[in-house]
Amino acid sequence: MRRYSERIVLVLCISFLSLPILSQVTIGMGEAPAKTALLQIKDQTADGENITSKTGGLLLPRVSLVNLKTLQPFMETTDPGYVDEKKNSVGLFVFNIARLESDSIYPGLYYWDGEQWDMVQVRTGGSGGDNEIPSVEPPVDDVEDPAALKLSNCYIVNPGKTVDIPVSKAYAVWRQKLNTDLGNIGTGLSVELLWQDRKDLISEVKLADGDQGLKSEIRLTTNSSNFMGNAVIALKVGSYIAWSWHIWVANYDPTDTDSQVVSNGYTFMDRNLGASYVDKGVVGSKGLLYQWGRKDPFPNSSTTTGEEEKEIYDIDNNPVAISKVDVSTLALVANNHIQSSIYNPNVFYYTSATNGDWYTDDRAYKNDNLWDDENNLKAPYDPCPPGWRMPRTSDPVSSSPWQGLAGQNFVLGTGADFPDAGYYPAAGYRSSTSGELTNVGDGGYVWMGTTKLEETSSYLLLFEPYTLLPAQLAPRARGASVRCVKE
Repeated sequence: MRRYSERIVLVLCISFLSLPILSQVTIGMGEAPAKTALLQIKDQTADGENITSKTGGLLLPRVSLVNLKTLQPFMETTDPGYVDEKKNSVGLFVFNIARLESDSIYPGLYYWDGEQWDMVQVRTGGSGGDNEIPSVEPPVDDVEDPAALKLSNCYIVNPGKTVDIPVSKAYAVWRQKLNTDLGNIGTGLSVELLWQDRKDLISEVKLADGDQGLKSEIRLTTNSSNFMGNAVIALKVGSYIAWSWHIWVANYDPTDTDSQVVSNGYTFMDRNLGASYVDKGVVGSKGLLYQWGRKDPFPNSSTTTGEEEKEIYDIDNNPVAISKVDVSTLALVANNHIQSSIYNPNVFYYTSATNGDWYTDDRAYKNDNLWDDENNLKAPYDPCPPGWRMPRTSDPVSSSPWQGLAGQNFVLGTGADFPDAGYYPAAGYRSSTSGELTNVGDGGYVWMGTTKLEETSSYLLLFEPYTLLPAQLAPRARGASVRCVKE
């Protein structure tokens, strides 16, 4: 070992002190490097499988990055020559071991591109040179086909990916559920990013091949810098929003059994809908909030223990905001507000009416099938991604999806960790009478798809300090969490 170390030292000394003709160096053995390499590390001549080392590889420095936009911790932005060093450092590779949620810094291999640290992405599936853009679901081109109603309203997209989203569901819902053709509300298709909950989360969103009517597809690209978060995109017909989709940007594969929890005969996701990860007590584990029966999400708070609204942005990173509107000020269409909710996915409809329902003011016209269709299948307004749906049960009181939970060990600002059901964050809720964030850090409230048929309330899991109710009634206008189950 000593002679081997002495040889490495000798090679390094020669490489740095010799004439320029010796500027190409091999470390590990006395053999010339590849002609394209200034430095090559190997301990043997390439064998039949082209292997040049069997003793180890290059171990990069392990660092703790501070900010994706600066060279810290190596240099401070106020250091002399910092601007020049940003350029000089292009191509610098490090292995980051820090995790800083506020700046989307996660453990992994990073390189400096002159302006920011970019995470090296791992290619999954396929082979090099495969330029085909995947579709999130097969399109259904018959507007009368009930299968089109089953297309999802939420799609999980990994960072640095491009996908195509069929728009046929919008046409099918308007024809089959609203009894009109989409073309009757306007002409000309376009697409818009309504909001994203971190800057630069979505790089681009457009119609893939222009306006092809029913056969159009939305092409969406997420940022390659491992940013995670949520966005809502909209298909517009003329000036009207005809449909919208939740884009869940995450390094999350719910089909992986390690990302599931089996409890009470249900296969649950291991996190709330919209959560970036399952770390206890962090903002990104709370997920999004939903009014019962609506497909579109609303942001949660920017902290784990307060009611501050989370900042959201348009495609150009300009701040935008959700709206909160008293549903009693809206005109009814066919005795309900479903059309208004489609036109306005970023509007939270609150109500002071005793029935507590955003959908209608008249109990006679309530709709119990928005999240649980007549055949107990996934409903057209279900907010879960493909292969997943809202949890339901035929008897919420005696057989709730969360029946029998015990040992919750509730922690303020964090939530509850159930031995048989996993971690549930104290995400709070949005008030049905104001739309304001409430009880963030003090309790968790998770919808099921099942309603109380005699009322305009729906059931949810409620857990607070010293309180655990697996089937609590709540007004449908409340904004609560969702935990999807496998179809």
